Amino acid sequence: MGVVALMAAFVPAEVAGEMTSIGTLLAFTLVCAAVLVVRRTQPDAPRSFRTPWVPLVPVLGILTCLGLMLFLPADTWIRLVVWMLIGLDIYVGYGLKRSHLEPGVAKRRGAWLINVLGLGLAVLCVVTGFWHQQTVGWSESKLLLVIATVFAVSHFAYYTWRWFRS
Repeated sequence: MGVVALMAAFVPAEVAGEMTSIGTLLAFTLVCAAVLVVRRTQPDAPRSFRTPWVPLVPVLGILTCLGLMLFLPADTWIRLVVWMLIGLDIYVGYGLKRSHLEPGVAKRRGAWLINVLGLGLAVLCVVTGFWHQQTVGWSESKLLLVIATVFAVSHFAYYTWRWFRS
């Protein structure tokens, strides 16, 4: 929480607002997707709340949020993907080793999914970097493109190594 507060204090308000918007929209998209998954995998589970017109409402929620996210600037997408990669790194480096659900398991069942997610985010990082550069023009500063590419290449190498190691 302190990292977020520090970041908000030192970044422009416009950037903080865009990051808040894309993060909130992504969270709502994931909630809508979770409603679909839970309804499919656990149809008889007791519900603390009801969602009307499933699957129409969750699908419309996902499409609306993704549509709104697409209209945010490309540099916001770069920041989102980089933060998601950092979060995945923290989970892989810290959370997996301290799991209480499967303690002592050397090879986890979902390891391939983590690697695919890491590789996909690395590719998305490069794509958003080039999208941003195309948007601002190739004569402008290429700093975000370089940062996104270096970040993506290092993560692509790491998650490829993890894939072949497992």
